Amino acid sequence: MRDLLERVLQHARDLGAQFADIRVSEGAGTGVSVQDGTADKVGTASGQGAGVRVLVDGAWGFAPTRNVEEAELMRCVQDAISMARAAAPLVSDPGMVAEIEPVEDKLEAQFRVDPREVPLEERVSAVFELEKLARETDPRIVNTVAGYSDSSGSRIIANTAGTYIEASDVRCSLRLSVTAQEGDVRQSALKSQSNGRGYELVQDVDPEDFATKTAEKAVDLLSARRAPAGKFDVVIDPIICGLLVHEAFGHNCEADAVWSGHSILKGKLGEKVAADTVTIVDDPTYADLNGTLKYDDEGVPAGRHALVEDGSLQGYLHTLETAARFGVAPGGSGRAQGSFDAPIVRMSNTYIEPRDWTLEEMLAETKRGLYLSGGHWGYVFTARGQFTCNVEHAYAIEDGDLTTHYRNVCISGLTLETLQKVTHVGNDLSFELGGMCGKDGQSVPVDAGGPHLRIKDVVVGGQEGGAQGPEE
Repeated sequence: MRDLLERVLQHARDLGAQFADIRVSEGAGTGVSVQDGTADKVGTASGQGAGVRVLVDGAWGFAPTRNVEEAELMRCVQDAISMARAAAPLVSDPGMVAEIEPVEDKLEAQFRVDPREVPLEERVSAVFELEKLARETDPRIVNTVAGYSDSSGSRIIANTAGTYIEASDVRCSLRLSVTAQEGDVRQSALKSQSNGRGYELVQDVDPEDFATKTAEKAVDLLSARRAPAGKFDVVIDPIICGLLVHEAFGHNCEADAVWSGHSILKGKLGEKVAADTVTIVDDPTYADLNGTLKYDDEGVPAGRHALVEDGSLQGYLHTLETAARFGVAPGGSGRAQGSFDAPIVRMSNTYIEPRDWTLEEMLAETKRGLYLSGGHWGYVFTARGQFTCNVEHAYAIEDGDLTTHYRNVCISGLTLETLQKVTHVGNDLSFELGGMCGKDGQSVPVDAGGPHLRIKDVVVGGQEGGAQGPEE
């Protein structure tokens, strides 16, 4: 294969490409979904493909194929070159790539139990058990959906800089959604785990704990009160901290958004963008997380990125192209969903570094406020710096004690204003948001987390308007 890809890349050079790369992949996967005691979906899929990318006269061309044979790959080169040449006269912002040292490596997937060696019946049975345990926790549970997926395969990255990397991958995920209803009140809870490891992810899960606790969260929300709306001092848990740092801040650090003017962080390098106690990191080398990787999809070694240190913006996340535009070294943040997609700037494992405060101390510092826990989605408008994060559970804080339980809560605000209102950073650190992040039609594995945070004057959305504290 290496000789073939080198011939393909040389063909691109001969046709005038200043830079070219090719990614070849093959793989297979299994998905299982069980809903309300019935197998909703059980399926397998497999495939192979390649994507050829070229830079010609400041314009990019990209051509994918499912046929990984020499004649077809050569055709892809010609198509990509033709696209780039056709686009070149219309490009107002010529493409470029940073200089890189060539890398040669071969990576083997790390796992204890290969999911391909586990009988499909056993994988399906594990999902049925999880769904049944959740469904039978309480008669008020009206809908349960349990899901499992695995994927395995290999990929090759090669480019005209001399990089040639072969890697194999294995990935598994487990998820559960539970909905409970009492009268007109309907509430849901979610739980998921995802990682670049083998079937041990499932074997290491305590089904009773995983399913029952998720179901109990949904049931507990039925008796929770309607949430107040207004501004509150809040203490947020590591899940919401991860949502905040990924959705509200991380996407603004992606250099393609900065370069296009769609990020609030454009022109702010070295400036204060958060409280002095806030350090934000994106680290693809953090071991055993969903966004962990050694090389990105451009073949660049992945490295730890300190985006914010002690409140000051230190840098952005880059592909080869954005690194060249900003005059910096690329750090391995060019990621693609597959060989049919061109790499774009993406996060990996994003988090706020822990400091000194315990949760108990943060609660004690809060006379009146809210403790916010759990959440699985968020939204950010990068160009305006606005964000919204879903919250699963909220509790009133009164003189340091947790009292009234609330439901249907979200927090929103301006990203930089909120980060500058962080008053306390916890000494704990956890990651519970392993999953897929979507951008420009592509999804890649990521993770996010952090410690508990205390933030003052946060806008909380609920159903009871006009409140200035949990109880008026």
